[in-house]
Amino acid sequence: MTQTGWIGKPVKRVEDARLLTGRGAYIDDHPPVANARHAAIVRSPVAHARIRGYDLSAALALDGVVGVLTGEDVARHTKPFSVGVTAPIHYYCAATDRVRFVGEPVAIVVARNRYVAEDAADLVRVDYEPLPVVVDPERALDPSAPVLHEAVGSNLAGHRRLVYGDPDGAFRDADVVIRDRFSFPKYGSTPIETYGVIARWDPLDGVCTVWSNFMGPFIMHPLTARVLGLAENKLRFIVPPDIGGSFGIKSSIYPYIALIALAAMRLDVPVKWIEDRREHLLASSSGTDRVAYREVAARQDGTILGMRFRWLDNVGGYIRSPEPGCS
Repeated sequence: MTQTGWIGKPVKRVEDARLLTGRGAYIDDHPPVANARHAAIVRSPVAHARIRGYDLSAALALDGVVGVLTGEDVARHTKPFSVGVTAPIHYYCAATDRVRFVGEPVAIVVARNRYVAEDAADLVRVDYEPLPVVVDPERALDPSAPVLHEAVGSNLAGHRRLVYGDPDGAFRDADVVIRDRFSFPKYGSTPIETYGVIARWDPLDGVCTVWSNFMGPFIMHPLTARVLGLAENKLRFIVPPDIGGSFGIKSSIYPYIALIALAAMRLDVPVKWIEDRREHLLASSSGTDRVAYREVAARQDGTILGMRFRWLDNVGGYIRSPEPGCS
């Protein structure tokens, strides 16, 4: 009998020839949008500080600068992202009153080209009042630790307890109990292609069109529309034919989508932003560092009766929507 199934047979990848010959179409390859300007993001150099004020005069005086938006504009014209916990954590697309991680956006500069935008970003002055920092997740739970979000009252953003079966009985009947502590470092995904966003605002029909290398755009589309104060049918997400790697990180580009879209809407010009590698290593979303305690209840013959598992995640400055993660 002739075998016609695919199991055990090599499958030729249909995209390889195009990608290996340099014919990929990524976000930075998008055909130029008419009258587009370029953005550069001003980022916090400190992990925790209160923002006292801004001096934009030198940046605005630079020839070719279209405008500068700060966290004050973000707070005035957008809503915070929804987060997956009940704690009152307000996650805006830029810092509004204080910064909570190194590299957090505090302002965005839009100019005629990227070079002018980056020069102007260097001229933006932000007055920071440094605040205490804690980076160890167990230390962060100490009542004396500095609190990142004052409205929450502590650094515990969410707690879940799941019980299956009778673990107490398993440990009571165990011949041996093994306990250990495990720690996992924070890690960063570094795909070949960094983040990129192009936004165009049409004031006549009130539609904002966004091109971005966004993994899973349908998940965040309604939440981003809410942040920008748009009906869902007034926000268009378009993903380029190719995305240069992700490892999951491209699902976390949505704060930059909101920030670039806001700039396009407020300044009434199309805006393009391509993240550089330094920005990506400094401030892109990353995997959480975590501490875990595990107990195993067993018989002498090695039969496992039950387990207890306590897991503590350091999710960073904010809770990522729609699921907890590190910013």
